[in-house]
Amino acid sequence: MTDGDGSFSILRQNDKWTLTFKISQNTYNLRVLYYIKKQLGVGSVYVESNRDLGHFRIRDRKVLANTIFPIFDQYPLLTTKYFNYDKFKQAYFILEASNLTKMEKNHLLENLVLTKSTESYISPA
Repeated sequence: MTDGDGSFSILRQNDKWTLTFKISQNTYNLRVLYYIKKQLGVGSVYVESNRDLGHFRIRDRKVLANTIFPIFDQYPLLTTKYFNYDKFKQAYFILEASNLTKMEKNHLLENLVLTKSTESYISPA
């Protein structure tokens, strides 16, 4: 499901970095998002009423590390989402690094966000 309708976002807002894992579905399929939430025991589901779109989302970095990373490490993504997941995980480790200054973290994260996969990229899985 993540290979098709999932995303890994690294965003900077008001000089604060946030990591977001999200799976989106049409509101017609909203039950699957609530099922994912129930099975994982974490995250939230919200609906964009003006777009008939629902999202399952996790932003808490500890939850990402303890719940999401083990899933995708054990069951690697098969598309270029693997590349996005790898960047996402690198961003997590940069943000958690206590030996880096805020300026160093910002520099590393800015460069990481600019990194793009090639057209010929193939998931190692």
